[in-house]
Amino acid sequence: MVLDERVFSCCFTGYRPQKFPFALSSNDPRYVEFENRLITEIAELINENCLTFYSGMAMGFDIIAAECVLTVAKVKKDRAVRLICAIPFPEQAKSYPREWKERYDSVLAKSDQTVLISSEYYRRCYYDRNRFMVDNSDFVLTWFDGSPGGTKNTVDYAKSKLRKVVNLYTG
Repeated sequence: MVLDERVFSCCFTGYRPQKFPFALSSNDPRYVEFENRLITEIAELINENCLTFYSGMAMGFDIIAAECVLTVAKVKKDRAVRLICAIPFPEQAKSYPREWKERYDSVLAKSDQTVLISSEYYRRCYYDRNRFMVDNSDFVLTWFDGSPGGTKNTVDYAKSKLRKVVNLYTG
């Protein structure tokens, strides 16, 4: 007899590169530790039947987390892991530096689905993108040090919606 297992979903929220207290580079051991913890947590979520991941595709945490999902999914060939990119508006990455734009494009090309929140930019499109991701997730995986801003707003919203928030920040 096969028991029906509930399938879970997770979204990411975290900081842009300049808000991290370390360089987002494999040359920085703090970054390597952070990335290893992120990969480990994603793998653990997959083992708990969390198979759908949402990334808002912002520079920094969002893109790194999406890349980690793709890495873990490649290793766990037997699982139906899905990456969904939630894009607030079509030109989100227009002003990204070349390296981040290339990473953005690479993740989009390898993702399973793209959800476009709006056909054009408007003042609350990032806010609406974040709410969309939380509303469609059971878990929220973050790197959050308590600073005010979009990540705090998203974490607070997730808690108000009784989502399980997993914070990789260790202080």
